Amino acid sequence: MSNRKIRILYIIPSLRLCDGVASYAMNYYRGLIKKQFQIDFIVCSDDQSDYYDEIKKNGGKIFYISKLGKSNIKSKFKEIDDFFEKNKYDIVHCHILTMGAIYLYYAKKHGIKIRILHSHATKYGEGLWKNFRNSLFAFFSLKFANVYYACSKAAGDFLFKNKKYEVINNAIDIEKFEYNRSKRNEIRKKYGIKENELLIGNVGRLCKQKNQEFIINVIKNSDNGKNVKLMIIGNGEDQEKLEFMCDSSKKIIIIGSQKNIADYFSAFDLFVLPSLYEGLPVVGIEAQANGVPCLFSSNITDEIVINSNCKRLDLNEDEWINAISEITEKNRIYDYSELIKKGYEINTATKLLAEKYVDLVKREEM
Repeated sequence: MSNRKIRILYIIPSLRLCDGVASYAMNYYRGLIKKQFQIDFIVCSDDQSDYYDEIKKNGGKIFYISKLGKSNIKSKFKEIDDFFEKNKYDIVHCHILTMGAIYLYYAKKHGIKIRILHSHATKYGEGLWKNFRNSLFAFFSLKFANVYYACSKAAGDFLFKNKKYEVINNAIDIEKFEYNRSKRNEIRKKYGIKENELLIGNVGRLCKQKNQEFIINVIKNSDNGKNVKLMIIGNGEDQEKLEFMCDSSKKIIIIGSQKNIADYFSAFDLFVLPSLYEGLPVVGIEAQANGVPCLFSSNITDEIVINSNCKRLDLNEDEWINAISEITEKNRIYDYSELIKKGYEINTATKLLAEKYVDLVKREEM
């Protein structure tokens, strides 16, 4: 193979700052573009963020193709067909199920030899309709893809069943998330968090899957003698509902998506993810790189627990209240060697993914 750039198309739900798939894609993107790769993006939700400027500055393109709806099926198929007619890639790396089958079908139709389907979840969706719809999409996505990746063993076993797949770790820039005492003081001062108050943090899209409603109820119902506050970072479809739940509570603040999310982990005394399902959440790795203690829902794969100060719990309010009562600043860990040992350091992980991409292209060119 010549030294030409390998052209890759990432298909992702959005480029929101607090979106786990977007974080995954951008973490790898920054290393890959320094090698022999040109990476463009298709997004299904056009939420502008700092990622847009970063991608465009590096010569990448971002294409917005909205989600499939009942009234636009024919036009949406044509839009995607036309896209692949006009834009040629060596690899399509698809991170969505709902329209993934359509993208992968037209990628195959227009001669793209390497079509990767990447699993990020352990459930098709919330509710009977979404589960049925997305299981159909998954059937056809599996048919039109020919390479299979997953963010965890649980996510791979869920989607790929008897197919051969590889786990690509949700790796991060570990040093970026290292604990910083001055950032801790700065953030806590900004939001009026006293030093004797226990600050619990949650980061993610505000939606049913992430289950912020549960932790809000835990905090509202807890009375363990501690001064506890909850900070929720993110945006999403449940924002208005969650803000209404918190309206009369001085214990809970929702602050929207933040650029400097690494600083907030230092401000937290405890990080929580009460999700109903996950593949392997990037934000859980980021929190452990910072060393903050973590409570994860037992619905999240046990692969998420890397540091010794993290645990998984069933979604039982009393269990979470008791676990929160045991947290002190002494629970923080200042060593991220376990994360490196298990392959979550982005530079090493990017090198491995780059090698996989090159091998795939070489194999097709033989």
